[in-house]
Amino acid sequence: MTPPDPLRILRDRFGFPGFRTGQLELVQAALAGRDALGILPTGGGKSLCFQVPCVALPGLTVVVSPLISLMADQLRRAREAGIRAEAIHSGLSPERRDAVGRAAVTGEIQLLLVAPERLLSPSFTPLLPRLRVSLLVVDEAHCISCWGHDFRPAYRKLGDVRRELGAPVQALTATATPRVRAEIEEVLGLEHPVRFVGSFDRENLLWAVRSARSHSERNRILYELVSPAPGARLIYAATRKRVERIRASMARRGLRTEAYHAGLPEEERTRVQSFFMEAKRPLVVATNAFGMGIDRSDVRLVVHDQLSGSLEDYYQEAGRGGRDGGPALCVALRGPGDGAIHRAFLDRTHPPVRSPRVAFGLWRAGELARRFQRRRAQTVKLRAVARYAATAGCRRKALLGWFGEERQARCRGCDRCMGWGGVLEGIGSR
Repeated sequence: MTPPDPLRILRDRFGFPGFRTGQLELVQAALAGRDALGILPTGGGKSLCFQVPCVALPGLTVVVSPLISLMADQLRRAREAGIRAEAIHSGLSPERRDAVGRAAVTGEIQLLLVAPERLLSPSFTPLLPRLRVSLLVVDEAHCISCWGHDFRPAYRKLGDVRRELGAPVQALTATATPRVRAEIEEVLGLEHPVRFVGSFDRENLLWAVRSARSHSERNRILYELVSPAPGARLIYAATRKRVERIRASMARRGLRTEAYHAGLPEEERTRVQSFFMEAKRPLVVATNAFGMGIDRSDVRLVVHDQLSGSLEDYYQEAGRGGRDGGPALCVALRGPGDGAIHRAFLDRTHPPVRSPRVAFGLWRAGELARRFQRRRAQTVKLRAVARYAATAGCRRKALLGWFGEERQARCRGCDRCMGWGGVLEGIGSR
């Protein structure tokens, strides 16, 4: 039998003339039945790394994905390429979930998207021995690590699932430090994996930080940034209340601005997503709930009302700019008290050891140690964010250094190396 030609599949089924850097190596690993770890930047085409093998391989490709919105985007793209694909998630009725599970067992589908918690649920685990799985894909694999962002405990049990299925694993993410990469390999039990770590340096992204002493000053700076900026514009804020206040502030200044956060009805969120994808020059202010599955290519401005809780989060969110290769300005505002929200979140999710909740709870020693490590990991990330904001040196170099990538020369893409006027000129905002 003639082996499948991944390039022909890419051209005939997906309409792309050739693979991007790293994609072919990961596709070939899957076709050869080898484990692989792929670190591809946001917008680097991770989905093709498992969709092309899915077309070529017999049996089922199972993709572990963390968010319904991300699954919906992946499902749409797979079906557009003629792949028989389904998803199982909490948004489906029990009857529909059962039907998809039966279709996976009988071989009626090629690609199954599933959240890790659903994969490990009592209703699904009995199906695992009955599935004929050719490839297990762990998307957003940084969720495995307590040193990564978006930590999800269920991800840490995927090594057991892998052993039960006996299938090769393809682990994919856009943001993972060397420490996180090592933990991904260990937890999933990757055996002599093919590794591809792409460069985190996207030359078309321009990096800057502005200082603001108050919310009113932040609002003024935000307006001055978004008003002249071309293309799609996106503002991230840390809380729902701040999202609504920024939206109101922009509206008072005459800018049509839509708001997006998890507190809105599903129909409203869907409407805002459609507006962002279809309007000529949309402006959306949102929490980090807005992002995965939102793949507009001409985003020219991404502003953070304040920096994220980690450089991984910030890089991923800012990296939604300039996916068409054109210039995009990524600006973070900073001011007094910015760290308070992230420290409060840290105390809620990983209480300090001295707190009564921990000191007098019936915690096993191992669990206590893990919780201490997670708090320590997040504290390290918060300090890295503060260093990035305050650095007097090249911001691009600071970001790349966090991901284990060195840059010797000064860049032509940050406010430290080009000046504030230079980065504004970079996207035609002057």
